[in-house]
Amino acid sequence: MAKNVKKSVITALRAWLCLLLSILLVLGLSYFKILPVIKRYAESVAETVMLNSANEAIVSVLQSDGITYDEIAKLSRAEDGSVQSLEIDVYKINNFKSRISNEISNIIANREEFKLKIPVGSFFDTPYTSGIGPKIPFNMQLTSTAFVDFTHEFKAAGINQTLHLIHIKIKIRGSFITAWYTGSVAAETTAIAAQTVIVGATPDAFTNVIEDINDNTAGLINDYGALAGE
Repeated sequence: MAKNVKKSVITALRAWLCLLLSILLVLGLSYFKILPVIKRYAESVAETVMLNSANEAIVSVLQSDGITYDEIAKLSRAEDGSVQSLEIDVYKINNFKSRISNEISNIIANREEFKLKIPVGSFFDTPYTSGIGPKIPFNMQLTSTAFVDFTHEFKAAGINQTLHLIHIKIKIRGSFITAWYTGSVAAETTAIAAQTVIVGATPDAFTNVIEDINDNTAGLINDYGALAGE
């Protein structure tokens, strides 16, 4: 009798062990199937959030300050009306850079937690079920750092006319945490801060000293329109 009981216990333990191993195997396979999908959705949502935050920050700062071309750039002309030089207001540029960067950080920080909603069908390795089925919610936290820089561009706009564009270039690096995964993502965007058409004869080259985005050191010199060796 005792032997039968012992045998039954061993059989039950083996059955439970097989069941446990089967569950762990299913969970392991599910993990490796689910993780790439969560990663893909999280990176996409994080990038979209950062780009939208950058665009929102640019609009907010430009509207609140009413930035115009004449506030950023100053042209000096000779008596005959020809353009002699172009001077960029470095103080205002640096102020705008700082404000836009802070605004991006504030926008993302105020919405620190985000929701990923992934359709069940997307977890299956087939295009026929992708995006189909009820959506499973996952929480995601996002932090970011924004790097803002201003660049210039000159374009011919007609006889004795030059279009001068001042661009805002933004690079954002972010880190996110979601279910079973921690990752990083980067995004870039560009917007026009100001522009004008310069009418009149212009010099062959404009020289302007601007700040380097990496170390904030004035020292990057651009010769617009100058030919090498001249």
